[in-house]
Amino acid sequence: MTFEHVVLLHGWGCDGRIWAPLQAELEARLALPVTVLELPGFGDRNTSPWPDTGVLLSELAERIPARSLLVGHSLGGMLAVRLAEQNDRVAGVITLAANARFTAAPHWPGMEPSVFAQFNRSFNEAAEKTWQRFCGLQVQGDRQARPLLKELKRQRPGAIGDAWALALRCLGQLDNRELLRSLKKPQRHLLGAEDALVPAAAADALREMDLAVEVIDGAGHVLPLSQPEVIVTAIDTFVREHASEGEETKAAEPFAKAAVARSFGRAAAHYDAAAHLQRAVCRHLLASLPASVEPRRILDLGSGTGFGCELLRQRFPSAEIIALDLAEGMLAYARERRPAADGYIAADAEQLPLADASFDLVFSSMALQWCYRLPQLFAELQRITAPAGRLLVSTLGPGTLRELKAAWASVDDVVHVNRFLPACEWSTAAVAAGLPGSVRVEERVLHYATAVELMRDLKRIGAHNVNREAGRGLTGRDRLRRLSEAYEPHRTNAGLPASYEVFYLELQRFDGGERTHDAGAEAGVMEMGRRFRADPVRITGR
Repeated sequence: MTFEHVVLLHGWGCDGRIWAPLQAELEARLALPVTVLELPGFGDRNTSPWPDTGVLLSELAERIPARSLLVGHSLGGMLAVRLAEQNDRVAGVITLAANARFTAAPHWPGMEPSVFAQFNRSFNEAAEKTWQRFCGLQVQGDRQARPLLKELKRQRPGAIGDAWALALRCLGQLDNRELLRSLKKPQRHLLGAEDALVPAAAADALREMDLAVEVIDGAGHVLPLSQPEVIVTAIDTFVREHASEGEETKAAEPFAKAAVARSFGRAAAHYDAAAHLQRAVCRHLLASLPASVEPRRILDLGSGTGFGCELLRQRFPSAEIIALDLAEGMLAYARERRPAADGYIAADAEQLPLADASFDLVFSSMALQWCYRLPQLFAELQRITAPAGRLLVSTLGPGTLRELKAAWASVDDVVHVNRFLPACEWSTAAVAAGLPGSVRVEERVLHYATAVELMRDLKRIGAHNVNREAGRGLTGRDRLRRLSEAYEPHRTNAGLPASYEVFYLELQRFDGGERTHDAGAEAGVMEMGRRFRADPVRITGR
């Protein structure tokens, strides 16, 4: 496994400043980019609310680059384990002063639940005073307790808001014991021998699970501040060990394109009856195009049953429109039922059989999430787009179907939900290809009476699971029953929610098609990094 990035995630009561003693040395030692993430409600994000755990993990996942080593301290370490289990972009995880379960349970060492409950009450009554007490607990037993306490207090938070109490509750609810046993990614766990918050007995409990554990003598809880050299060395060793495993350990292609083509080809006849969200997103995407734009040649990339071609024909009656799709079954259906295009091509978006600079507008709605080589995809898009031509793309993000994913996770450890790439990977690929623009993020929510109805709709549109890691064979009645039971806690008055994280990309090729990185171009491209989240659009399904 070759790591290409290191991401640092702090714990409760701290923020990104806790990594300052080791960040520069880590970058120099590893020659890798290092990113510090801050949790909502802490540090520079002190005005952000604390979401529920599933939403939090989705938001964090969007900010993690591919092939990252995730290093988390305390609560950050517990969240890092969850992210490693759910997120393909996390290639390995190291936790610092993080228990598998923070509070004690039968046969598991941790803080006594009554002590934790009292800490919660104290925090709700006197947040500032309790935080100062927590600083003392973090340095307790450490050989450098006094200077560490002084440094922690120097890093006093700008605000202690409501998010802190919710984050504390999250700390008490997380239980990673089963995840750690089943996690198939490289992991290592470092603990302080004198930690007052995570008992030393936790190291033995983790070792009994056959996990790699190191205990640092004379250290308390605040390892990033008290042991920066030890931590940097441990991370460097971990990276080198796993880099030696070679390129064969790189993640395999998540799915075969042929499987995607077959799935959607079979779904063509009944796709439209279930594609409620797809039609709404397609209309919204086209509406974002300025009225002054009049393209002569248009490519509908991932044209499906031809719904987008019809909308494009209505708006641009004189334009030449080419429909391109991976699934020949979809193209055959469109020719017969919606003959709005001038030509039909069966091809992969990552290998386009089209001439350079041949389209004034590339339009693609809810299709490119089936591409996983984004640099290759955007290089092709840049190549076929005419100078000053535009690209409109809607696709799905990793927060899609998070409720279904969470419900399946309680049933088994098989991949049941297709995996989608985060906004940062889309924007990075666009930047590299010389396609500046913007990305908007929107949540749309469908509602269903039962989980089985949701699964049926996914199959009807061909969007059921095609991952290579997906379980094979029939989904038995007992598993569907267990899935339905696990989904029920998500139910609202409108029904069972199925959330979709939709990205809208509005891009434009540089005049002349050159790939430039001048200041003006970079300013335009950086707009890609901003997120615009409106209130969820709720569409009632079946």
